[in-house]
Amino acid sequence: LYLCRMTMTERILEIISHHPEGVNTGTIISLLSSGDSVAGKSVYVILNRLTREGRIRKENGIYSMSSPMKPTFVAIPGKADRELFTGLRREMPFSRLCIWHTDSLIPLMHDIPNIRMTLVGAEKDAVSPAMDRLENMTDRVVLRDADGDILSRLAPGRDLVVVSTLISQSPTVTVGDVTSPTIEKILVDILCDNALHAMTGSESYAIYSTAFDRYSISRKALLRYAGRRNRKDVVETILNEIGR
Repeated sequence: LYLCRMTMTERILEIISHHPEGVNTGTIISLLSSGDSVAGKSVYVILNRLTREGRIRKENGIYSMSSPMKPTFVAIPGKADRELFTGLRREMPFSRLCIWHTDSLIPLMHDIPNIRMTLVGAEKDAVSPAMDRLENMTDRVVLRDADGDILSRLAPGRDLVVVSTLISQSPTVTVGDVTSPTIEKILVDILCDNALHAMTGSESYAIYSTAFDRYSISRKALLRYAGRRNRKDVVETILNEIGR
């Protein structure tokens, strides 16, 4: 009778697969031992190799099986907003701009908000010129994100255009001729911007949890941008609370 023995790598993968919540190195070594002597150094070498190969992932010292590739969140604006962006870009060709509509955020929320907005980001010196030009391009009410009190009064039941400052090194993505924020930028902005806070209210934890469940998110990019907006501690607290 031929007995096929599992290799160390196979045993490690089996242990990790049986712990969907994740498992630390000490537990892996303990389960591998089972009366036999197991060299911790060999386990570390195998864990590092499996991590590099993408077969497992490591986060905060916890190992888990790699999930299937998740899609990238893209907040593609509708036709009307694409035309707004194209017109604005034509009149302000040297300014950094981005645009998206908050309808893109609704699938990540538990409750459907009574607020709809097109959010336009412009460099600090370009915010006022962008507002002036947008007011000539659309019949919708155009507001500045900094005007929090006005936003809270006018936002419910309307579809507004809100202009905010696009800080340097903001993570954005360009699809075709339109530049929109990445999911990492949006997740931080809901903690900072008046318009998004008025829309999302107390749903930030739920939005973060759903976003991480559904989409590929760069924790590094998220925390880097959060640091730029002085929200790194807040974001780290949310990530710890939702187990990310």
